[in-house]
Amino acid sequence: MGKYFSDVVDQAIEDLYYCCDNDKAKTAADALLLAAKEDDGDACYILSRCFSGSCYSWEYHPFEENEAAAYAMLHQAISLGSAAAVLGALRMDLLTPELKEIMPFESIKEAWDVIYEKAENGCAFCQYMIGNTYYFLDIIEIEDHKESDFANKGAWNEWKRMQIKQCIPWFEKAFSSGMILAGRNYGHYYQYGRGDYIPPEPGKEVPIIRQGAERGYPEWMYAYAHYLAYTEDNDKEALPWALKAAEAGHLWGWHIVGDIYWNGRAVERNLPYVIECYKKTASYGNDSYACRQLGRMYFNGWGTTVDYAQAIQWLERDKEPEYFKYDLLGICYLLGHGCRQEPARGKALLERSEKSCYKSYGLGMMYAEGIGVREDIEKGVEYLKAAGNYEPAMEALKHYRKSLFGVWRRK
Repeated sequence: MGKYFSDVVDQAIEDLYYCCDNDKAKTAADALLLAAKEDDGDACYILSRCFSGSCYSWEYHPFEENEAAAYAMLHQAISLGSAAAVLGALRMDLLTPELKEIMPFESIKEAWDVIYEKAENGCAFCQYMIGNTYYFLDIIEIEDHKESDFANKGAWNEWKRMQIKQCIPWFEKAFSSGMILAGRNYGHYYQYGRGDYIPPEPGKEVPIIRQGAERGYPEWMYAYAHYLAYTEDNDKEALPWALKAAEAGHLWGWHIVGDIYWNGRAVERNLPYVIECYKKTASYGNDSYACRQLGRMYFNGWGTTVDYAQAIQWLERDKEPEYFKYDLLGICYLLGHGCRQEPARGKALLERSEKSCYKSYGLGMMYAEGIGVREDIEKGVEYLKAAGNYEPAMEALKHYRKSLFGVWRRK
């Protein structure tokens, strides 16, 4: 038997939650699977967390989200008497009447008492769980309280406020003892407050973020770099933290590094390196900004040669409705740059965009050359002029002139 749970579960908690090492995490999961087959309920619960997504571990953990497997493991964990699983199910709003029926506890409070004792004895994972019961007010159901137990609504709200405040010493203990996830809600308590009960205290989360960064947690090195770069505008101090986060596996760190080399405030501007950085973070699949930036850079030939096919590839991976995306994709499809020419599609994309030099250029070429519309050189020239100093528009204008009778023609 381990110090708090079984030997396998104690080691797995250390490997899964006190560091961010995918190799250790996979080894831990393999050991948990074997323990689960031996009816270790806590092993089942930790596996359930692994299958429940990155919010229950860390951003780049090696486990695929699997809702069915997560629930099956949670069900098994509760039936085997895992007190942690009972609190976990309560937190995820999954403690159904069916699960309450099969849990070998007289009440949720009995399961909470088990975890509370482990927390008091020094288990950082349990300290984190106890902190969450206060932070999210799960303690209401645990202690079976309701508004009618209090003299008035004001007294009820004050009781809830005092319960939420109790999360802080637990999160502080858990985070100080290595439980990485505890830092999230610990910081959020100050950064965002808790609804009508706890007002935010912006800035108080910064020492927590720095503390996590100094301990080498990738998530917190990234968060601290983000704070320095985008809140303090301190690229010089942000850069080493962003690099550390990125090299430790937090791919969003490359996003910050790319931005710093794009801005060129603290370092010499290096656009080819910016492309390298944005590709690393875009490869994760959810950094729309990096995809959009890569599209712009390949479209314009910034830090690379112009490559419209690459521009299209990256822009179409951008999932956000940003007008730059519609501008550039619209031009490509309208003119057949890097793709099969599709004037109607190009026109539709340009019309979704806001006013910009790219939109003006695209619409100018469309009317001046009669691409998918009736030719109207005068209207096209108006749009091209509206593109201002955008070089392709200025070049295009050289091909048109106004006749002595005031009619626009090609030269």
